[in-house]
Amino acid sequence: MTASTKSKAMTEADLKALVDSELSQALGVDSTKLAEQRRKALAYYYAEPEGDLAPPEIVGRSQVVSPDVRNTIESMLPQLVAKFVGGDKVVQFDPTKPGDEPKADSATKYLNHLFFKKCNGHTITVSWAKDGLLSKRGVLKCWWDKRHDERREEYEGMTQVELAKLLEDPEIEVIDHREYPDEDEAKARAQAVEQLQQQLAQAMQAAQRQAQQPQPPGPPQGGAALGGPAQQPPAAPMGAPQRPPQPPQNGPAGAALQIQQQIDMILREPPAMLYDVGCRVTRKGGKLSIEGVPSEEFIISRGAKTIAEARLVGHRVKRTLSELKSMGYDQAKIDSLGSDDSEGDSNAERIARDRFDDTGDEFEGNNTTDPSQRSIWVKELYLRVDFDGDGISELRKIVRAGNQILDNEIVDEAPFVSWCPVPMPHKFWGLSVADLAMQGQKTKTSIVRGQLDNMYLQVNGRYFGVKGKVDFDSLLDSRPGGVVIMDQPGMAGRLDQGMGDLGAAAQLMEQEEQALENSTGWTRYSQGNDAKGLNDTYGGVQIITNKADMRTDLMARNLAEGFVDLFKMMLKLVCQNQKKSELIKIAGEWVEMDPREWKNQFDTDINVGLGVGNKDQQVGHLMGLRQLQVSGLQWGTSTPKKIYELDTEIAKTMGFRSGDRFFNDPEKNPPPPQPNPMQAQMEIEKIKAQAHLQVESAKLQSNQQIEAMKIQQQMQLEHAKAQMQAQVDINRQRAEAEQHALRIRQEAELEAMRSQMQDSFARWKAELDAAVRVEVANISSKSKLDNPATQAATNEIATEVRQ
Repeated sequence: MTASTKSKAMTEADLKALVDSELSQALGVDSTKLAEQRRKALAYYYAEPEGDLAPPEIVGRSQVVSPDVRNTIESMLPQLVAKFVGGDKVVQFDPTKPGDEPKADSATKYLNHLFFKKCNGHTITVSWAKDGLLSKRGVLKCWWDKRHDERREEYEGMTQVELAKLLEDPEIEVIDHREYPDEDEAKARAQAVEQLQQQLAQAMQAAQRQAQQPQPPGPPQGGAALGGPAQQPPAAPMGAPQRPPQPPQNGPAGAALQIQQQIDMILREPPAMLYDVGCRVTRKGGKLSIEGVPSEEFIISRGAKTIAEARLVGHRVKRTLSELKSMGYDQAKIDSLGSDDSEGDSNAERIARDRFDDTGDEFEGNNTTDPSQRSIWVKELYLRVDFDGDGISELRKIVRAGNQILDNEIVDEAPFVSWCPVPMPHKFWGLSVADLAMQGQKTKTSIVRGQLDNMYLQVNGRYFGVKGKVDFDSLLDSRPGGVVIMDQPGMAGRLDQGMGDLGAAAQLMEQEEQALENSTGWTRYSQGNDAKGLNDTYGGVQIITNKADMRTDLMARNLAEGFVDLFKMMLKLVCQNQKKSELIKIAGEWVEMDPREWKNQFDTDINVGLGVGNKDQQVGHLMGLRQLQVSGLQWGTSTPKKIYELDTEIAKTMGFRSGDRFFNDPEKNPPPPQPNPMQAQMEIEKIKAQAHLQVESAKLQSNQQIEAMKIQQQMQLEHAKAQMQAQVDINRQRAEAEQHALRIRQEAELEAMRSQMQDSFARWKAELDAAVRVEVANISSKSKLDNPATQAATNEIATEVRQ
């Protein structure tokens, strides 16, 4: 390398010039076409009648704006967010080598705990996703905040033990305190003394009663012989101290003495004190921080394709002088900062966002009387530059405020992650859902305004009046039942005007709605608010919904890649910067986490179900999988641990944050104690003996039952035979009686028939005899035949009749 081309180290002035040059070419600093597109998307989202949504400057025309951009984004956002923060785990870390499974599991639990508990992960996710849907890209900043967090804390009613434990923390300094007696402890002490005094009075009364009773004669003193003189205790040697008389150790007097000693001991103890403490807490270790970056505050090189490859990327943010000093920057440089150029306050996107409800800090101004609260626009830039002149550019963090460079250091990576819902190839900036829906909103707004304007004209149309012939004041006073004064009829009337076709307008609105759904991929079936869809078949609606959800799932996959980058950065930051372990509560158990053991050695695997339908379908699929797991237990293809993991996943899919409240981890259950081999052998022998006795007893009982059953069966058989014989006898007797009765009845009937026939014959014979006599008499009287032949014949006939 020649001397003319050899690089040389940069001065601060050279660095300022390079930074200014890069900023002038970057996106996000000056007003650009990209910034105007995002500002326009905000106006469409707020449904404000401005820009190309502004109505004609004619009084009385409709100013209604169709809020299609807002409706599409707000309908799509819940489904997108629920895929990631619907449970208690966003990502899962996988080990890169055998034996790292416990560490990967600890890293998964700890970083998800940080994201949800310390960094308010739900709010971060909603803001991040909404930025992408509305402003082309959502950007998050993830960094280790090294600011000294100094605050005042007050504690009241602390005991001496609690105060001593508080003072063990080196980051806590007591600045004021107040001590006072513990009233509760004093009341308890007085109550205890009062109770002891009552017991003392009772013991003294008992001692007095015992002293007044006569004492029975005791044995001789000193072991003297019976009847001999009592021996005195040996005298103390000359010069030895005299022992005081000893108090009684038992009996009522001894009990009274012990109670009095307890009272004296309680009264001698100093009163317990409580403390009210005011502390200054200074946290110096730093913390993991995540915040959303507004689109107008994000800076990136114009030709960049990714953040990692960008030549310049940065964050323009408003900081107070107090915040800059707490970050550890040079105080002299901070004090020398002049008035800010307020370039960020005039940003069109920022004004469009805050003007809707006048909530931005640009409406407050910078006229505070506290110098520490004066705000300055600070540019935190990450620039690839050969600052040290070695010929190789390095990524440097450059913090610039006003005309001062507050920081210039080498860093590993820029602390930004982003996602785009509709990425464009070979570009960093893609399209947003707002870009896809704005054309449909503009067209539908025009149609709605035309409908409303036609309705207004039908109610209040245009009229003509002949000058000088009509009182125009009364003509312009359009009120119900009003009178128009004119010289003669026909001097005023309504002009002919076109009538609105509401049917054609409704059809055109439906066409535009379908075009909007085709553009965004978000249909009425996805929103669940199409009344006509309720009458369609379930299968048809499901097909349409699943096809529409594929667009949302693709956006969710893009957001998932952003989460992968975010958690990789979080893992790296905690491994590099956290200097001590932390005790956290996970699934109801306190677990100690030490990120220093992980050393950024894991891969990330996104833990979100994409492309598998809605929650009901996911639960159905998981339940079917569980049945397969249960059946696989006997074949060894599944384990209780796997079933537990699936059960917890089903609970999370149903909407619960964790399944630990419903299921127990089989690996955490304590193993059964190992039995003693001798005791086990004895138990086995005992079980064998018991089993043998049970078998013999069962055999005996079985034989007895068999004999009893045989006897019972024999008795039942005999009984059945007797019953059958009795039944046979009864049937025989019944048959014989029936035969006898039948015979008697037949004989009676035969006799009755014979008697009836005899009576009938006798009656017939008598009637015939009478008839013959009559006939004979008639014949005799008529013929008066006297010849013997006739008379003989007649007699012969009469004789035959009589016979």
